[in-house]
Amino acid sequence: MLMQDILETEVADRQVALFWLGQNSYIFKTYGGSLIALDPYLSRTSTRETYVHPEPPIRPEEVEVDYVFCTHDHSDHTDPDTLPMIAKSSPRAFFLGTKESYDHFLRMGIGRECTSILSPSLTRSFGDFTVTTFFSVPPGEEATTHYGYLFDFGGLRIYNMGDSSASVASNPEPVLKPVARARPDIAIFPIVGDYPGRKPEDAFRFAEIVKPKIVIPCHYGCFANRTIDPLKFTRLFADISAIKPVVIGYAEKYLHSW
Repeated sequence: MLMQDILETEVADRQVALFWLGQNSYIFKTYGGSLIALDPYLSRTSTRETYVHPEPPIRPEEVEVDYVFCTHDHSDHTDPDTLPMIAKSSPRAFFLGTKESYDHFLRMGIGRECTSILSPSLTRSFGDFTVTTFFSVPPGEEATTHYGYLFDFGGLRIYNMGDSSASVASNPEPVLKPVARARPDIAIFPIVGDYPGRKPEDAFRFAEIVKPKIVIPCHYGCFANRTIDPLKFTRLFADISAIKPVVIGYAEKYLHSW
């Protein structure tokens, strides 16, 4: 079972393990033992969707984590079927996100005592890591707030954009220049998905602006009508030696050392 593998994975000092669960769903494991779920989308209840993998990599009731971060209140990022089950299987877990995601947590029955709203441009500390919040879509552009998160694991900074928009694809500098100034070592960008026309070249341009050492593609491998071969993204870096693309296999891990 993948959750058991995650629990048993040994993470040394100056290491972080990243497990990709499809779409923008991750579990990060730190050297200190913190387990951080990001946008866990593990339900397969929609009758409107055909899934690349009909069974989730982990059943929601099996998840054991300490923190859950949601980038925005779309169902594949703030999953109303998955999150209440994680709240039961991980009774000490803390759920954090935008105002809309927070309100949704409460409607799901997750208690106020284990939920919190994150504010833009602020950094919060959580045990052995910190999180800084950035807008990933300009505020007010869409009905729900979109955040990207910069996780700092004591010397390693990982940025996850969560999602983007057509306007950000056409003019990404206002959103991504503040992220670039924070100098993430690893950046995770969406390469296909919600709005028509999203393509790997958009994420490539994002990487050129942020300039991480490593870039990881996400937001694919879940919905059959919204997926892509990630090699179409990684090939764009053939002449870019300063940025290394890394593809994490579905339900597999990437163990990064620094």
